[in-house]
Amino acid sequence: MVFNEKITNPAELRHVQGRIELYWIYTSGEAGDVFFKKLRDEGKFTASKCRKCGHVFFPPRIYCEFDFSETEYMEISGEGCVLAFSVISYDSDGNRLEKPEIYALIGMDGTDGKIIHLLGEIEPENIETGMKVVPVLKPKDQREGKITDILYFKPVS
Repeated sequence: MVFNEKITNPAELRHVQGRIELYWIYTSGEAGDVFFKKLRDEGKFTASKCRKCGHVFFPPRIYCEFDFSETEYMEISGEGCVLAFSVISYDSDGNRLEKPEIYALIGMDGTDGKIIHLLGEIEPENIETGMKVVPVLKPKDQREGKITDILYFKPVS
């Protein structure tokens, strides 16, 4: 099962309303397929490592962008550290949110990769760059093989 969409007419782009509104064309490809299946089925994070230079990619890729060698999949912890963050207090219509949402750029441990995702279980005034975080996933029976299977990242206790 490959998660992909092919849209040839820009008028067919879908607008998704949700926590982060966006227009998209997304094809996960083989590496993305491996990542999302492992996340859905086992709750594990996958990266890929270049067989020649050892560079570790997250999200995973099938070829190294530095020397074009093949990569091999590897499991990573899913833990990381906050590199930057933003506290959102208003929705897209300008209405004040009951509770601010915190989005962070997270550097994934053991890789040179990053992910932007929600932070949870922390108040905005307690966030610091460099703080260690771990992912919180949906229960297994609710996972769909999507990035939203990661509910948020929380500080390491």
